[in-house]
Amino acid sequence: MVKKNTEAPSGPKAVSEWAMISASEAYDQEVKYLARLADVSVSAELVKSADRDFYQQEIARAKAEEWDHFLRCDGLPRPNRPVEVRTFIAKMRHFDEIESNSSLDWTLSVDDRSVLNQNIFRVDKTRRVVELTKDSPGTYYDANVRMCLDTLKQMDVMLDNEAEMDHLTKAQQNAIMDVYTEVQFEIEQLLNRLAYRVLKMQGSYMDSEDGRIAYWSFKGNRWEMDLWGLRNVPIRFKHLDLPVMLAKMKASGVEVQIPTSVLSDCLTLRCVHTDFDNVSHKAKSFDPAVIDSANYPNAGIVDILESIQNEWAMQEEIRSDTLAILENRRVEYEETMRLIAERTEQAAKAAKQNSGNESKINIIIPKTPKEPLAVQPGMVPDVYKDFIKMEEKEYAGFLDEIYHPRHLEMREFEINLRECIMLGGIFSVLVIRRPEQTQFEKFNIIQHEDGRVLFTMPNLKTNVESERRSSVARTTVEDYRDSSFKLAEDDLPYFIVTLQLPADLCKWSQPQVCQFISEKEISRHHSRLRPSGSDYISPIRTSQPRGNSILSQSSKQTSIWGSVELSNIFRPSIRSLLRHSKFEEDKTNVFSLDNFSLLKPLEHDETRKLQRLCIPRIISSFKLPRDMLDEVTEVEVPKGGLCRLVKRPEAEETKPQQEETRDFTFEDQNDPERLFPIFPYVEPIGYPYANEVHEPEALFDHTAMGLLKKLDYIKGKYVGRANQLWNQREIVDKKDKKGTKTPARAIETAPVEEEPAEKTPTSKTHKHGEVKVRSTSKSQDIPETLSEETMEMQDVTHWTTKYINDASLDPATHRITFKTDRLGIFGLAFKRYEHFPFRDWSMQPNEENPDEIIFTVDTFHVRIFFYITTQGVRGYVTDLSKAYTANPVKYLVIEEPISDFGQLRKLFISKNINIFAQNDASYYIENGYFSMKHVAAEHHTYNIMGLHCKLMKFYRSSWNRLAKRRDIIVNMKIAKDTSDYSEVTLRITPEKTTFVQVSENCSDEVNVIVLSYTETWRNISNFTDMHQAVTSMVFNATELRNKDTVLFNYVTRMLKELRPLSFA
Repeated sequence: MVKKNTEAPSGPKAVSEWAMISASEAYDQEVKYLARLADVSVSAELVKSADRDFYQQEIARAKAEEWDHFLRCDGLPRPNRPVEVRTFIAKMRHFDEIESNSSLDWTLSVDDRSVLNQNIFRVDKTRRVVELTKDSPGTYYDANVRMCLDTLKQMDVMLDNEAEMDHLTKAQQNAIMDVYTEVQFEIEQLLNRLAYRVLKMQGSYMDSEDGRIAYWSFKGNRWEMDLWGLRNVPIRFKHLDLPVMLAKMKASGVEVQIPTSVLSDCLTLRCVHTDFDNVSHKAKSFDPAVIDSANYPNAGIVDILESIQNEWAMQEEIRSDTLAILENRRVEYEETMRLIAERTEQAAKAAKQNSGNESKINIIIPKTPKEPLAVQPGMVPDVYKDFIKMEEKEYAGFLDEIYHPRHLEMREFEINLRECIMLGGIFSVLVIRRPEQTQFEKFNIIQHEDGRVLFTMPNLKTNVESERRSSVARTTVEDYRDSSFKLAEDDLPYFIVTLQLPADLCKWSQPQVCQFISEKEISRHHSRLRPSGSDYISPIRTSQPRGNSILSQSSKQTSIWGSVELSNIFRPSIRSLLRHSKFEEDKTNVFSLDNFSLLKPLEHDETRKLQRLCIPRIISSFKLPRDMLDEVTEVEVPKGGLCRLVKRPEAEETKPQQEETRDFTFEDQNDPERLFPIFPYVEPIGYPYANEVHEPEALFDHTAMGLLKKLDYIKGKYVGRANQLWNQREIVDKKDKKGTKTPARAIETAPVEEEPAEKTPTSKTHKHGEVKVRSTSKSQDIPETLSEETMEMQDVTHWTTKYINDASLDPATHRITFKTDRLGIFGLAFKRYEHFPFRDWSMQPNEENPDEIIFTVDTFHVRIFFYITTQGVRGYVTDLSKAYTANPVKYLVIEEPISDFGQLRKLFISKNINIFAQNDASYYIENGYFSMKHVAAEHHTYNIMGLHCKLMKFYRSSWNRLAKRRDIIVNMKIAKDTSDYSEVTLRITPEKTTFVQVSENCSDEVNVIVLSYTETWRNISNFTDMHQAVTSMVFNATELRNKDTVLFNYVTRMLKELRPLSFA
């Protein structure tokens, strides 16, 4: 973050010389800006009027939704009532318990001898008949999961609706985010309870073919579950034909090859595949950087009127700074010339006086400087070029400061969720522990888990080293050649997991298989999320506009930067702010201590705070300064001797002795401490950061904060000694190289998982022996420059490829196979911006239905047709083709109009067709080049296109991606005109709009493209925006504009979501 500069202004440094204009010309420029403001306000008012009408309709719709919810009686809670959501969860758990307790084991009712009865009223209780009456627990749980998903869907619609969220208080918004997480957690608990219910009645629900393996499968609406396990029968695992077993999950399409090191009695696997993702939001890099501030860069302002006012105020500020610089330079020049004249006169006098003397006096005369530009009366500098350079620098600097991938601190094996997106659902493959069950005739005993909760074993790993000696005979390999077993020697020690994927999911890109785990890593004492309340200050100083400016007086702004909070593209949504505030609250749940001095008499509450915070931090070997002084006193006191008379000192000889003080440092701690530096958890304290402390460090020596920092520092030193011992180099003699055994693992502060032997670092040769660095996967990641004070471990949840090996995709069967040493939660990471940039786009009214707008987008791989009406958006996705195709292949079809753009976004993303870019997309698009456009001008152009979508056809210009950020090139024509006469090319800038013909000029540099714009005869007047250009082609365009506010909102929303002017 760039801090606000409180020193004297240094002024712009973009150019060294400025062109001067007269004050009258500067006044004319201001008048032109004011005229632009008046002209643009005409079309902007039409847009704002439509937005206000739609906003009121959204409020009315939200009120009507409550009545519709009452009439539906579907059992779903209202999303804006957290109490109802929690009641909904409690009812679900209550009836689930009743349903589970009322279920009976149908096998207890089986009586195969019932058919031997001669009674005509006999009941057939054979297994074949009674089995037909067994219940299906998956159906009940599927209904509950579906209701939870519907609740989350309604809450998503409400959280994305700014109009509805604005009417809620801060407490209500936080409560809604809390219950949203609770509903997600309840879905996970429902699946766990279903698995436990099946396992506790495995004889009733699970089937078996060979008497050794039992399985159960269920396919729900949006999820599938499989249970696979070994029955309670004796199996000699070492005498199996193959040293592995294959678990086939029929419902989810997953196969797991299990090595011998994991096989055990009653081994049970649970596989759950969901097409929704409820875990990625916990992962690192999921959320973009959030700036909870009122200050945003000028380049992100969306409203064109506010952008014009801010840009002019920025130019006024640059002009005033430039004048100050020129005046200072002139003053310095005149002072230097005066000094030169004085020194020259002194040198001349000295030369006359010492004409006959040999000794001369050297008088240094400064070099004559170059005369700076003089500011003539009535002249001011022209700073437009400076303004363009600084505005571009501010925009690029903001993106680099906030969205650059380096701020994420991603490692090579971590999945960057800003660059990738998880598709294909989540596969949870875990080893679980089923309750022990004993059944003898009609007696059935179940030993339940504590609380009857499903117990999972995510930390179960294969013993890779012990299994490497396993092998399979060649004849056996030939017998199983056509099977699904992987019998290569390198595959036997691992889990071999095979996932079945949808057909079109991997059509345009191949995924990365990754695993969702929580690990410990080094905390670097800073977060990539921007702290709440921090302000981004641009490199240009903020100030007030000059009072004599006409445009400044017309503006309602009182601040140049960040004055607009509700219309900035970089302003996060309410939902992002709530997630960020919740994350920071959970992360920074520390004790806030008001610092106080220890040299004064302490009050009661201050003593209690010291007792609460200091005593848990004092370890057994701590020696306080008082203890050190007592030891010195004990040494000085003689241990024995006769009693002697001591002369009493005289009164005048008595002097007050100053009490000796000792520093409390780690070096003075000489008592032995425990070998394992594992200390109890202590309450964290919010120490001020270095940039937040405005007092010298010495002032904290005799304060409560200083005492606590010393205690934590000394305690951290003991923890750091284990890391030093672990990272030290061990010199091994070459003679003992062959007989050297693997050293025992060093003491660690947290459990660290050892890596396989082939991943250990390569040894380096020493002059007298072999130097080996003993390290694990954690110690390898510790940078050498990291000080011991900052070595704190923190839990990090992320998607990682660290434990995924040899992943391969079969395009024919759409199956992906990989091997790993542990099971867990697996996912598929695809490139988020694989379909960017767009190849082409166009928007025009439907010839058959003028109230329907056809929006066509050609992405990098597919062609998308959108049909936009007042009911919503429908359409389909097909292949790119230049010729007409009778029966095109459709990868996605939307038959019913969708009015919720959040649902539309999820629908496209689920098919691996992401066409919705975010603010950091420019760092991750790799398929081609594009040009990000000026935000205010771009959004204003979209609004004008929405106004005239029924009258004009707008389509892509191939020059647009070559133009600069402040130049937008777009083609348009009258929709009903079939000739080429009305086809025009517009050049839209924040200052004006012109009809042009574009050509490319030769450039001296290869990577620099220079475009030339030739104005056409249609520029009969000065046009400020596209609205005036359209009006010049169709005189009654204002009367023929799109007056349907709903259709206008859907069209502009679609354009702003896809941003074709920036990404095409």
